[in-house]
Amino acid sequence: MKTIIKKTFFTTLFVLAFSHTAVWAQQQYKISGTPNITIAGTSTMHDWTMTSKQATSVAQFETDAAGQLTKVNAIVVTISAESLKSGKGAMDKNAYNALKTDKNKDIKFQLTSAIINGNNIVAQGTLTIAGNSKPTELIVTGKPVAGAIHFQGSKKIKMTEFNVEPPSFMFGSVKTGDEITITFEVTLSPIK
Repeated sequence: MKTIIKKTFFTTLFVLAFSHTAVWAQQQYKISGTPNITIAGTSTMHDWTMTSKQATSVAQFETDAAGQLTKVNAIVVTISAESLKSGKGAMDKNAYNALKTDKNKDIKFQLTSAIINGNNIVAQGTLTIAGNSKPTELIVTGKPVAGAIHFQGSKKIKMTEFNVEPPSFMFGSVKTGDEITITFEVTLSPIK
């Protein structure tokens, strides 16, 4: 009888300890510091870039004792489309028209699943641009940095895949290419 009680006690203690660790490791995160999102493309005249330093995110991760990411339960990243700036007012205006920012204020990525291998993450999700959503795969690195997780990656897409007509300038004499590269670098810290 004493043996059964001891085994039950130690089993219960082990389960409680393990359960507490699992709950402790699951954490809500938000963007900290300044994110950097760049969209780069080409035109018949020259290459161009637009950059945003503004983004919001809601995320839930699980990490191990060393802070290494072990599971991504949820993440939504939202960028105000009009926070993207090229430094050229006319180009920005044409880009906002193409993105239909009067009706679609945000560019958004919402995770549906993720596979983690060390610092490398293959993230499946839905990317929404100009009100049009499409399943998208992102290859991302996520490294622990001082209690936070630093993410970076890039993705090539075609504007027309999201029903965005590549903008033109100077009465149509300068046209942008359909393919763009979205590059992002962002740090997420635990919400305390």
